[in-house]
Amino acid sequence: MKWQGYFDRKNFRPKIKEVPKKELGIVVVIPCYNEPNLYDSLKSLANCEQPPCQVEVIVVVNHPEGSSNEIINQSQKALSIVDDVNKKLGHKNLRFLSIPAFNLPKKHAGVGYARQIGMDEAAFRFLSVSNYNGIIACFDADTECMQNYLVELYRLWQKFPKNQACSVRFEHPVDGNKFSDEIYEAIVEYELHLRYYNLASRYIGFPFAYHTVGSAMACSAEAYVKFGGMNRRQAGEDFYFLQKIIPHGQFRELNSTCIYPSPRISNRVPFGTGKVIAERIAKKASIFTYNHESFLDLKPFLFEVEKLFDASDEQTAQFINRQKISVKEFFTLHNAIDSIRNIRKNTSNAKSFKKRFFLWFDGFLLLKFLNFASENLYEKKPVVEETIRLLSLMEPNTNITSNPKALLALLRDLNRKEYVVKL
Repeated sequence: MKWQGYFDRKNFRPKIKEVPKKELGIVVVIPCYNEPNLYDSLKSLANCEQPPCQVEVIVVVNHPEGSSNEIINQSQKALSIVDDVNKKLGHKNLRFLSIPAFNLPKKHAGVGYARQIGMDEAAFRFLSVSNYNGIIACFDADTECMQNYLVELYRLWQKFPKNQACSVRFEHPVDGNKFSDEIYEAIVEYELHLRYYNLASRYIGFPFAYHTVGSAMACSAEAYVKFGGMNRRQAGEDFYFLQKIIPHGQFRELNSTCIYPSPRISNRVPFGTGKVIAERIAKKASIFTYNHESFLDLKPFLFEVEKLFDASDEQTAQFINRQKISVKEFFTLHNAIDSIRNIRKNTSNAKSFKKRFFLWFDGFLLLKFLNFASENLYEKKPVVEETIRLLSLMEPNTNITSNPKALLALLRDLNRKEYVVKL
């Protein structure tokens, strides 16, 4: 049976007793830990326009071993909420299901493991109805969405059947009366950081510059199994998961809909939105991001890397030595000459050489470079300052404001433009 090896290796056993319908086309997976706002997220999905397929929402209610009575009670409440929503808002083409994942080992417990439990279940359910191209969408228990969310996911895969995964447009709430002004100010800066990083990566010619937000991504069941499934990381699971898929192509942005992640304070993960917001408010200081000079140092190398296809080791060394000191030191540290030689040996032309180079210099290595540069040469700077500097290069004819919220609106507009990878 197709994919059987994946499930056999994991000794997988299905956790949901309800049999999936043969029309199953989308499964939305939601990790839920100590979450008081689950109902709002489920209601948001229930209010969506219905695509012409069966939709399931799987909520993985989880907590680690040794949890307090308060958290255990919250988990029980979450299970009741899922059951109640299914009875009141579910219908023949929309089911809300839950998986109780209690007392998870502390070593692995967290959002990555919870997503893995739910996504494995989703993939197995698609396998059981022979829908290998079924859509597994990731959502969060404090997130809401536009009413066309499910329909647009369906349309994307109808239009591009070979699509492996996508990132979904996201926008944090930046005003209102649900949160304090401090939180809204902080989330504006945090989203600025995410979009600054993304647009700076595109500006310097990095081909795989896509957002990797856990509540705003989806993949085909086929791709999920093909690339080894979700990891168990307690934070950053979204980045590591998508970085396995993105370099292999058939990855798209879904900008015709939008999800709205919560900007609230949280200390449930080692890093991420809630943690950053909490630290920003506690320090009463701006969020810092990578110095734009770090990105600019890489630009000449990435734009000219194709030339190394015909280069000898000596010429490669000369090419690296001509780069900015941050690039030269980083590539020396990471034995770039050996890696480039190996890439050259396994490619027959400059185009395939460039593609293979970026399988080596991927999103992980780009992040390592930026951390190296910030630790050794370019200190991080306030995100508003660096965003203005980047925009002055990208959009020299645009009147650039210093107002953070207006800057964010501009970056959101830039991110909505179709991004086409050219390799």
